[in-house]
Amino acid sequence: MNTLRFQCPATSREVDSGISTRRGTRLISIRVRCPICEDLHEWPVVNGKLAMALSADRRSNGAQSAKTRSALQGFQGPSAEVIELREQLLDELNHRLKNNLQILHGLLRTASRKTDNSEAREVLSDTSRRIGAMGTAQQIFYSVRNSTDVSGQGFLQAVCANASVFFSKDVSINCEATTGSLPKETAVPLALALNELLTNAAKHGANNYGRVTIDVGLSQRSGSHELYVQDHGPGFNFEDARGLSSGLDLVTMLAQRLRGTFTVERRSGARCTLIFPDR
Repeated sequence: MNTLRFQCPATSREVDSGISTRRGTRLISIRVRCPICEDLHEWPVVNGKLAMALSADRRSNGAQSAKTRSALQGFQGPSAEVIELREQLLDELNHRLKNNLQILHGLLRTASRKTDNSEAREVLSDTSRRIGAMGTAQQIFYSVRNSTDVSGQGFLQAVCANASVFFSKDVSINCEATTGSLPKETAVPLALALNELLTNAAKHGANNYGRVTIDVGLSQRSGSHELYVQDHGPGFNFEDARGLSSGLDLVTMLAQRLRGTFTVERRSGARCTLIFPDR
């Protein structure tokens, strides 16, 4: 019985699949564990023929080898058309996600303004702020399509600007200049954590004159990033406040997701610090 033979990509030696040549036209692909390198190799079917398959009777010549290499090139990576289509689909997905988040954000804000229940209003406002933070992070994520990092300064300013929309005129936010970049995958959890810390400071960080000043900084050190949010109010004990604030519990959970640590100090008010590794 004639069987299909393949060339091992790792060693360039022949592999006998043990599969009859008569079955080739009925297959989509063949996956074989190579007895030489012990890896799984898969050869797709191209127009009824298997790419990289060697002739069963070993009558391969230079023309056959060239044809085989040409067939294999089609499977080495996506074509320009496929790449362009993928980019178009990503743009469409990003656009629809942005629109959906904006609609949800608007509905929550409208519901918050219309309700007479103060507790419901606060819950709706907090949820609306979180949706806004996620939308901001999502825009930052997709704005740097060809990079694995985002600007730390741009991220900080965008999230602070989103949060400040919900605060009164008595609340001011100072974003300290920062350099460096952030891994893209940290954008959403870090935006949510920063939003919670800003909201907490705006609610409880007023000074004796009823004004709230929040200092925010993001710095990059060797192998890690540090985010801090500092207010100038009375401060608080972290363990005592955790049971009263779902926002602090959320920040703690997000810090764990980032494989980092979250601490609170009383230093001329409350200073909240989130440190997480670079990768």
